[in-house]
Amino acid sequence: MSTRIALVTDSTCNLPADLAAERHIYVAPLYILWNNDSYRDGLDITTEAFYTRLATSDTLPTTSQVSVKDFVEMFQRAREAEQADEVICAVVSSGISGTYSSALQATTQVDFPVRLIDTLQVSWALGFPVLAGADARDAGEDADSIEQAIRSAMVRQRLIFTIDSLEYLHKGGRIGNARRLLGSALHIKPILELDDGIVSAGENVRTRKRAVEQMLSVAVQRAQGSPIRRVAVIHGDVADEAQRLLEQAQMRFQPEQIHLSYITPVLGVHVGPGALGVVVEWEN
Repeated sequence: MSTRIALVTDSTCNLPADLAAERHIYVAPLYILWNNDSYRDGLDITTEAFYTRLATSDTLPTTSQVSVKDFVEMFQRAREAEQADEVICAVVSSGISGTYSSALQATTQVDFPVRLIDTLQVSWALGFPVLAGADARDAGEDADSIEQAIRSAMVRQRLIFTIDSLEYLHKGGRIGNARRLLGSALHIKPILELDDGIVSAGENVRTRKRAVEQMLSVAVQRAQGSPIRRVAVIHGDVADEAQRLLEQAQMRFQPEQIHLSYITPVLGVHVGPGALGVVVEWEN
C-alpha cells in the first residue's frame, strides 16, 4: 500500500479557499494585527473590507507569522483528515517571514514525519509549487517524488510586481535591497521581484503603463526562453488594471493556466493598496 501524504502550506500562497479545499491542501493562516484587532488571514476579514480599511485608515496594520501551536494543530488536522502517514509542508520564504521557523519548531512537536520546505517564494509563486505537489500526490507518487515536484516547481517561478508607495514595504521591514529606492521614491513606479527569497529592486519607470510592460519583459527574461505555462495576476484592489494585465499576459505567453486574484491581506499589509503583480511559471 502506498504512503498517504497530506499537504500543508500557509496563507501567503494566495490559493483561493475553494481551490485549496478541492485539491486537499491545508492552509495555515498568518495574522493581521490592527490596533486592538487580530484577524486570521483569509478567514476573519474579507479582502474587500481589508483594502477599503487600508486605504482610509490613519494607522497601518502589522502582521504576525503562523504560530508553532497553529502549525502543530494544522499538521494534526491534515494528517487525520487525509488519513496520511506523512505531511509535506511548503511555506513562504524565510527571508521575508518567520513562518518557516515556526513550522520547523512544530515538526519536533508531532509524532509523525513532516517534511518542511522553505520555498523562498510567496503568493502564487508558492501556490503553484504546492499545486505541483498536489498533482504528484494525486498521480500516486511517493513522498520523495512529491517533495521533488514541489522543489522543481519552486525554482521555476518569478513574482514581479509594482507598488504605488514604498511606505508599506519600508515600515514592514520587507524591503530587502529595494531600500536604495527610498530617497528617490517620488514619481517612480519601481519594478520589484522576489529574488532568492527577498525583495529585490529592478528598473524604475515613470508610468503605470510602462511598469506593466516592464513586468512582462522581466518575466520573459527570467524564463530564459522556456515556455511560460502558468500565469497568475495579483492586485491590491485595482481589479480593472489586473484584468488588463492578465489579458496582455495571455496574449504574450499563451499559458496553459491563468489565475486572477486579490493579493491576500497579509501580503497587502506590506505592499499597500494599488499594488499589481504577475507570477509566471515556466517549463522544466
